[in-house]
Amino acid sequence: SYGGMSSSTSSSPDSKQLMDRGYDFPGVVQWFAERADVVLLFFDPDKPGTTGETLSVLLHSLAGMDHKLLIVLNKADQFKKIHDFARAYGSLCWNLSKVIPRKDLPRIFTMCLPNVTSPDGGGGESPTSTRSTSSGLADLHQTRDDVVAEVMKAPKRRIDNTITHLNDSVHLLLMHARIVDDVRKRYSQRIWEHRIQEGGSL
Repeated sequence: SYGGMSSSTSSSPDSKQLMDRGYDFPGVVQWFAERADVVLLFFDPDKPGTTGETLSVLLHSLAGMDHKLLIVLNKADQFKKIHDFARAYGSLCWNLSKVIPRKDLPRIFTMCLPNVTSPDGGGGESPTSTRSTSSGLADLHQTRDDVVAEVMKAPKRRIDNTITHLNDSVHLLLMHARIVDDVRKRYSQRIWEHRIQEGGSL
């Protein structure tokens, strides 16, 4: 199974300022992310940077979940010039490099959403969307299909995520066992030293 949650990030001019939502938003994100098999993080063209809230979520709520995180630059077809796209994409990569502790950034899916209602009232994409695809945006639609395919793989990802969770739990248990064993040895040594001192004083 997989869970999902959608919420816009803070658009405060101060990137370090966090929005007061009235509840523990980072904690809620972490709760859902831990139980989800796929986590999609969307960025819009007008907000390619990482706000203070997004920074906090990436650093704390989604830490250690790179294997299930998909980063999406959505609505890429809204860019009028390739220069604007390059600037937004570069800005997003630069900001993500500050909060994702990896040598190489994960893939950023650049996609657009289809217009499901055509002008004649029928289904399918509009003529404008079709012309955009034929004029060089076919890769955006293909990327959208890739994202949908990744989401549909969620049941299969459950096995990988379960193994990953089990591996983390085993390492955590092993660490606690080593700590307890070390404390036990030190305690036993202190007891014997104390008994030796008592025996020597008699």
